[in-house]
Amino acid sequence: MAILMGLSLQCIIDLVVAGVSLMIGLGIFVFIASILCSAAFLHNAKDVS
Repeated sequence: MAILMGLSLQCIIDLVVAGVSLMIGLGIFVFIASILCSAAFLHNAKDVS
């Protein structure tokens, strides 16, 4: 029983770590994408005006 509890705890920790790293990766990707989009928008706005 103790081995099963340790195994499940390890799996939970692995899932939590994977989820957090996935959220951080997606957050960085969204951050970079928003910067690129805003930079392109400002560049186009300057050309128009």
